Amino acid sequence: MELTAPYIEGKSSRFPQMKENKTPADAAAFVNYWADQGFTSFKAYMGVDKPTLKAAIDAAHKRQLKITGHLDIVTYKEAASLGMDNLEHGFMASTDFAAGKKENEPPAAGSSYKALSELDIQSDSVKQFIQFLIDKKMSITSSLAVFEGATTTQPQPNQEAINAMSPDTRDFYLQRLTTTKSVKGPTVYDKAFANATKMEKMFYDMGGLLSVGTDPTGNGGTIAGYGNWRAIELLVEADGFTPLEAIKIATQNGSIALGFDKTIGTIEVGKAADVLVIDGDPSKNISDIRKVQYVFKNGVGYNSKKLFESVKGKVGFN
Repeated sequence: MELTAPYIEGKSSRFPQMKENKTPADAAAFVNYWADQGFTSFKAYMGVDKPTLKAAIDAAHKRQLKITGHLDIVTYKEAASLGMDNLEHGFMASTDFAAGKKENEPPAAGSSYKALSELDIQSDSVKQFIQFLIDKKMSITSSLAVFEGATTTQPQPNQEAINAMSPDTRDFYLQRLTTTKSVKGPTVYDKAFANATKMEKMFYDMGGLLSVGTDPTGNGGTIAGYGNWRAIELLVEADGFTPLEAIKIATQNGSIALGFDKTIGTIEVGKAADVLVIDGDPSKNISDIRKVQYVFKNGVGYNSKKLFESVKGKVGFN
């Protein structure tokens, strides 16, 4: 099991659970402390500034460990210049194009999505921006499933996912969903989402390393398993990848981004691999990834249907 340390936050955390690193020295000490405890990767958060992030990156790299981040004060281009390994949430968390953005300060509220919604993604400046990230060997994790939840055009949620939720979790989620769908679109956020999906495809087509993941926040609808399936489906539905490209992004590319591609990520002699038995052909219809019958892990087969049934109505209980 690979362990990610608590968030590396800056001097003014949005959440009381996150330790505030007020100086670069604090950030370096934070990384070293958790690395000493056996944690193997790190994630920087929105309130971290450039000096603090650089200290964290340098400390992690000194120990041959990787660092990713959901940034805000630091732009993507700045993070790439500092040598960061990965960026979370596709281009939806990028503040590079926000109007009036000042170095080491957060953008004005809503300005990042507004800028992204109005961005001419075929412009030379955007292509140069993406090429810069690629040249700096920055990988990016797509997490469209969580962002889709705030769009007014999202499809009806998967009923199986809703059935898996505990009653209070389900009621909270459905209330949020109803509120979002009551807004007439397309909104600024909808347009930003559409551009961000296209930029992920551009990044990949230009040679960038794109992987895919989820995020448990948003409107509460992105839950383990079901959320992963939706994230992969959106690579095809929103980004325009072929099913086989989406499968590669979700498997091989993830192992490369983590630095584990010599041991996992593809089915080859000498590698460790979990094998799915699917009643369908996801290479032609990506939604067939939902039709998992069995999972073999370390040579042991598990009945997926029984496992999903065992947690029905329980996801979200404390």
